[in-house]
Amino acid sequence: MVGAMTEPAPAFEESPRVGRPRDPRVDVAIHRATLELLVEDGYQATTIQAIARRAGVSAPSVYRRWSSKAELIEEAVFPSGLLAPEALSGDVITDLQPYCEQILTYLSEPPIRAAIPGLLVEYQNDPEMWQRVVERSVTPMRSSFRAYLAKTGREPAVPIDALFDVMLGALFTRALNDGAAGAKEFARAVAKVITVVLQQ
Repeated sequence: MVGAMTEPAPAFEESPRVGRPRDPRVDVAIHRATLELLVEDGYQATTIQAIARRAGVSAPSVYRRWSSKAELIEEAVFPSGLLAPEALSGDVITDLQPYCEQILTYLSEPPIRAAIPGLLVEYQNDPEMWQRVVERSVTPMRSSFRAYLAKTGREPAVPIDALFDVMLGALFTRALNDGAAGAKEFARAVAKVITVVLQQ
């Protein structure tokens, strides 16, 4: 453990001058450090100070970008622009199996699995934070799923949003409980469930 008197100087610190563009390398380093520490130490021990030391920056550099540890971790593990079903082969199972598998595989990555329990507590304490992550990550995925189903010409027997929630909830729960084990088979099973409730 590095003592306070022997910590290395930040690798690339930003100039405090107003108007100077921030170095994008700092953001990359902070995100990388966050993901590494989540796996090594868990959510609770992944502090802003620890992240800053690992990234080679000062804690104020982190706080200039994110107001809290929870906000930083959330952005690191749930970036915007997540997956969308793109294939349109005429067979819903063929289209959705790789989509479901990618979601499951992503959610099963060690830093994401390490972060989720802590973030769920944060969301319970801060509903606005939950709404922000929904708008940034879940809502675009929901919209792309709705657009995909529209292209198939098939109408689900239940509301589309409910069907999406069933799909994402199954993948989320599987990732937390079992990780990526059997991802391909489970993804195909979820795709089959979706197909069953689609009307011709």
